Amino acid sequence: MTGGIIVSILGIVLSIAAFINAFSFPGGTSDGVPGAGVFPQALCIIIIVINLILIFWEWKAKKPKEPMTEAHKEGMKRLGMLIAATAVMIAVWGSVHFIIICSVYLILVGLILKQNMKTFIPGAIVAPHSYSLYSSSFLT
Repeated sequence: MTGGIIVSILGIVLSIAAFINAFSFPGGTSDGVPGAGVFPQALCIIIIVINLILIFWEWKAKKPKEPMTEAHKEGMKRLGMLIAATAVMIAVWGSVHFIIICSVYLILVGLILKQNMKTFIPGAIVAPHSYSLYSSSFLT
């Protein structure tokens, strides 16, 4: 019960931070077309509402507490590492190039989740490049 509530609260905190950050995106046009921040803010609101619903369900369910197994402890350790990696990525977002930070972040996620690195690392390196090329083609 407590774990689900903690994860939901962290989701709400991250969504609020992303919502506030989206105000720095370019505004809408004079003819009423919404700006770049509308979609991320809408997603943040949806995520916050879903997390509030999950908190309510967890609080209402009041499941009996089960002893934590080794698999649960390993999962919590991985969750903590994923949260730390995400926090570091958000902290250095503006000071490190997008392709580098995303590639390093994806590789870290793969290592934390114990993915097959022979197939995961090339994808982690290529994916930000392809996104960067795809998004820049609309700007020119």
